[in-house]
Amino acid sequence: MNIEITPNLSHDAYQIDTAKQNNSAILKTVQNIMITTLLCLVVIAVQRLDYFWLENSLGEESVTELLQAVLLLFSVVCFYQLKHLNVLPKAAMLVGGFFSVLFIRELDGYFDLIFHGFWVYPALTVAFGAIVYAAQGGQLHTQMSTLLENKYMQTLITFIVLLFVFSRLYGMGDFWEGVMGNQYVRDVKNISEETMELLFYTFIAFYAHKTKTSLTQKQA
Repeated sequence: MNIEITPNLSHDAYQIDTAKQNNSAILKTVQNIMITTLLCLVVIAVQRLDYFWLENSLGEESVTELLQAVLLLFSVVCFYQLKHLNVLPKAAMLVGGFFSVLFIRELDGYFDLIFHGFWVYPALTVAFGAIVYAAQGGQLHTQMSTLLENKYMQTLITFIVLLFVFSRLYGMGDFWEGVMGNQYVRDVKNISEETMELLFYTFIAFYAHKTKTSLTQKQA
């Protein structure tokens, strides 16, 4: 009596697939660590460039402030691209409008050349336009739910909260005056606060890009 032994192909295929998934997870983790480290190094390099080479105190005309504006503009473009590609257009327009307002606020020093506080008017115009577009024709609730389900969008929101809550509380003048007492130097506070903000803006821009990429790939 002959007994034919056949290999368990399905089991082998499962093991190969599992190994590939494990390797992919490890590679993604390493890649994430490398990218995060690189972004942190860029922020530190800009800080030192401003203070030691350009002798800036990280004020309005510093490389740090300029880069913050560029990163915000990049985030704006990411969400407007989603709208242009018709990927969750209403939700993308609303978030893009939010970042546009932040971008305009970041340039308030230049708008003040017209008159003090002028930035409020273009900011309100952009916000109103984004809200009106998003509110028309329904679907906003569904699209926002889909957008917020995205893991990269959730991380982006985390950094927005850090920007508005942590960095503002961290940079409060009375705290730094209490810490340094009679040796209070405003430049120290500015450098610390602006570097923190630049770090958050960097990761906001990074995860805005990741959000856009993942959503467009899903649509494709």
